[in-house]
Amino acid sequence: MRETFRQVWQYLWVRAVAYVVLVLLVGWLLSWAFHGARTAIVTIAIAFGFSYITSPIVRWFERHRLTRALGVVVVFVGLLLFLALASVLLANMVGQLTGFLNNLPKLLNPLLGWIQSLPGQIGRIELPQPIRDALNQASSSLQTLLQGFTQTLLRGFQLLLAQGGNLIGFFTALLGGIFQLLTALTISLYLLYDLPKIGQTLFKAFPEPYQPGVAAVAERADRAFGNYVRGQVTVAALVGLTVAIGLSIVYGIFQGFGPQSFSQAASLGFLAFIFNFIPYVGVIISSIPAILLALPSGWLAALLAGLALWLANQLEGNVYGPFIMRRAISIHPVTGISAILIAGSLFGFIGALLAGPVIAFLKIMYTDYYLNSRFYKEG
Repeated sequence: MRETFRQVWQYLWVRAVAYVVLVLLVGWLLSWAFHGARTAIVTIAIAFGFSYITSPIVRWFERHRLTRALGVVVVFVGLLLFLALASVLLANMVGQLTGFLNNLPKLLNPLLGWIQSLPGQIGRIELPQPIRDALNQASSSLQTLLQGFTQTLLRGFQLLLAQGGNLIGFFTALLGGIFQLLTALTISLYLLYDLPKIGQTLFKAFPEPYQPGVAAVAERADRAFGNYVRGQVTVAALVGLTVAIGLSIVYGIFQGFGPQSFSQAASLGFLAFIFNFIPYVGVIISSIPAILLALPSGWLAALLAGLALWLANQLEGNVYGPFIMRRAISIHPVTGISAILIAGSLFGFIGALLAGPVIAFLKIMYTDYYLNSRFYKEG
C-alpha cells in the first residue's frame, strides 16, 4: 500500500491537485474559524486580486522604460478616475429610477381609465342582444380581473416606494463600503510594488527539488488566470458598449437625442459591464433598470429597450464569447455555467466570480499533466 502510494505520489499532477485541495480545505477551515474577521479577509483578498490583475499593466510600463513605482502610480490614478466616473453614472441611474417610481401611479392612470371606459365602448356597438349580453358579461369580468391586477400592481409598487428608505440605505451602505475599498487599494499599492519580491519569497519556501515543478505549475496557473481575466474584461467591455449604443438609440428616439438620454444609456452600459463579470447573467440583471427607465416613454420604448438588451445578450453568447472567451480558456459554456452555479451556491458571489479561472486552471492541469502522464498512458 505504501509503495503504491509512493508511485502515485511521484506524478506531478497528483501532487498539484492534492496541494490545491489542501489549500482550499485550509482556506475553508480558516474562513470558518475566523468568521468574525470576514471583512478583513475579504479586504486582503481584494487587495491581492487587484494586485495580480494590474501587475501585467505595470510590467508593460516597465518594458517601456518606466520605473515600477511610476507605473504603479499611473495604474492607481487611472483606477481612481474610473471609480469617479462609475460613481457619477450609478448615482445618475439611481436618481432616474427613484423619479420613475415616484411617477408610476400617474403613468398607470391612462390604463385605469381605458379599463373603466371599456363597457361603455362595447355598449355603443350595434349588435344582437344575446351577443351584446355576452360581451357585456365578458367585459365586466375582464374589467374586474384587470382592476384587481392593477390594484395589486399598484400596491406592490407602493410597497416598493415605501421601502425607498431601505433602497437608499442600501446604496448608502454601498457608498460606506468605500472605506473598505480604499483600505484594500492601499494594501494593493504596496503589494503591487513588491509583487516580484513576494513571488520569489513564496517560491523559495518550497523544497529545492520541487521548485522546477512549482514554477511550471505557477506559469500555467498564471496563463489560465491571465487569459480568463483579459478575455472577461474584453467581453464585458464589448457588452457594455453594445448596451450603451443600443439604449442610446432607443432613448434618443423616444426622449430626444440629448445629454439625458446619453447619460441614461451610458449608466446602463456601465452597469452591464460590471455585472458581466458574472458570466452569462450580466445582461439579464442589467435589463431590469433599462426597461423600467424606458416605460415612461411608452410600452414600445420598453419593448425596444428589451430588444436591444436581448441583442446584446445574443452577441455575447454567439459572437463575443466564442471568439474571445473560448479562445482564451477553451471551456464549453455548459461547463462554465455549471461551475458558476456550483461555486456560487457554495461560496456566494466570490465563488461565482472565481469559478471561471479556477476551472480554466483545472483544465490546463488535466490536459498538460494528466493526459501526458505515465499513469494515464500506461495505467
